[in-house]
Amino acid sequence: MPALVFEEPSVPYVKVEIAKGIATVEQKRAVIKGMTDVLVKELGRNPEYIFVVIDEVDTDNWGRKGMSLTELWQQTQQKPHEGE
Repeated sequence: MPALVFEEPSVPYVKVEIAKGIATVEQKRAVIKGMTDVLVKELGRNPEYIFVVIDEVDTDNWGRKGMSLTELWQQTQQKPHEGE
């Protein structure tokens, strides 16, 4: 009879993509800690083996509504404020 082999469960890997320049170092550290804490609490995982990666995407490379975020944010900044 073959021996039973128990495989280690997969290592949690969390990838967070955000627009470049919208988060401070402190905010990114808080996100990493928060994501890790959730996986520890909800899945009982060992934080030693939880990986959180924050990928900052240049706003020229991220689009919405057929335009880049750079263009969309420029439009938002150019609109006059109401009451002016």
